[in-house]
Amino acid sequence: MSIVTLLAFLVILSVLVFVHELGHFVVAKWGGITVEEFAIGFPPRMVKLWQDEGSITLEGQAYIIPRDVEVGRAVQPGGLVYTETDTDEKGRAIVSKLEAIEPEKPAEGHDDAEEKPQNASWPQGKTVPADGRPTKFVEGLVRPTEYSINWVPLGGYVRMLGEEDPTDPGSFASKSKRIRFAVLIAGSLMNIVAAVFFFSLTSMAGVPEPTTSPNYLGEEAPIAVTIITEVVPDTPASQAGLSADDVIIGADGLIFDHAGDLVEYVNAHKGEEITLTVERDGKTVDVSLVPRVNPPEGQGSIGIGLTYDSDVNLVYYPPHEALVRGVQDTATYVGLTFYMPYAIMQNIFPAEAARPTGPVGIYQQTGSAVNAAVTLDWWYPVLWFTAVLSAALAVTNLLPLPALDGGRILFIIIEALRGKRVSPEKEGAIHLIGLGMLLMLMVVITFYDVSDPLPAIPWNDILAR
Repeated sequence: MSIVTLLAFLVILSVLVFVHELGHFVVAKWGGITVEEFAIGFPPRMVKLWQDEGSITLEGQAYIIPRDVEVGRAVQPGGLVYTETDTDEKGRAIVSKLEAIEPEKPAEGHDDAEEKPQNASWPQGKTVPADGRPTKFVEGLVRPTEYSINWVPLGGYVRMLGEEDPTDPGSFASKSKRIRFAVLIAGSLMNIVAAVFFFSLTSMAGVPEPTTSPNYLGEEAPIAVTIITEVVPDTPASQAGLSADDVIIGADGLIFDHAGDLVEYVNAHKGEEITLTVERDGKTVDVSLVPRVNPPEGQGSIGIGLTYDSDVNLVYYPPHEALVRGVQDTATYVGLTFYMPYAIMQNIFPAEAARPTGPVGIYQQTGSAVNAAVTLDWWYPVLWFTAVLSAALAVTNLLPLPALDGGRILFIIIEALRGKRVSPEKEGAIHLIGLGMLLMLMVVITFYDVSDPLPAIPWNDILAR
């Protein structure tokens, strides 16, 4: 395991997760939702960086919770707290210490009525602790947002108050359909923005583009060498003795210097004998054949597979053009994601090449991109991979599957259609089951990533042409 690859993998994943969760966080704050924690990575906690201010209402009196005052999870509305209060430099009433207190049960036969505050929510059958410390009843609490970094660096989260409990006015579940929808979709939209940003950087870092010039038809085309990759049996090509790795130089006195020259020429001379000039093992030979007028589907007129070895140059785009290209590239990859299922069903694209990949597969592709960037001194592979990964993360999270943002959005759509929401308990149970199924799927994907890794992109070959 390469340390450089591991660090790059963690940095790329952390950046994309941070961007995604930042979208949820900003819109949640805008919508008046109490955000309890914004975390990078999964627990256990490594460090709490800081926290926002909060507020607490104690028996009718409102106080500010400063950034340096800890608010334990046991401090809840309807509970008892020991608190010390003060006034800050702005003249605001603040709490300088806040500690949850578990009231003691009264002794049997003891009447604690005189010790109860005049509040209907006071815990029944309990008294103030007898340790002499004054306690107060918590009527309301806006918990300050904590910003933290956790030890497991493979994700992150925004913990909102009451994601499935609409009883608290500051909870996610208590908000309107519009606000909940906006919060859920914001993460993927931020990943789309990130994809545009990184695709724009690829255009500024140097895009490998084939050199073009007019071909023999006068049309602008990439300069390239035409190479045979496959010869289909019982076709004009096989009968003429063509073989894989033959280089097609030209035909009937024409030179094929551009991608597509051979295809154009063959299509224009179907049913006629043509003589191809072929380079094989350092020697030049002429091969005659007759392209078929109506070849079998998938074979072509002469029955060969082709590839092109192009003359590639790096093209550097200025920022304004790079931004336009960034938007176009992002739209292309998002559109390709939705087109892929259709392409697979129509046998346009092989299913095995479109399989999903998990953390192990992402790590493997990160290594390929990082090695190319280091070897070629070229940031394009890492930036391109990050952009594609961000676009994929945006689309994946919007799939209508339980536990994903898209699954939660689906429940909001159902709520809008039926006029009432699915009960929070049922929705929570469905998401929990969905999470378990997704984890099982991730195990299967990881198995295939390990046993049959996806082929690495040949970055060195692309730039060497």
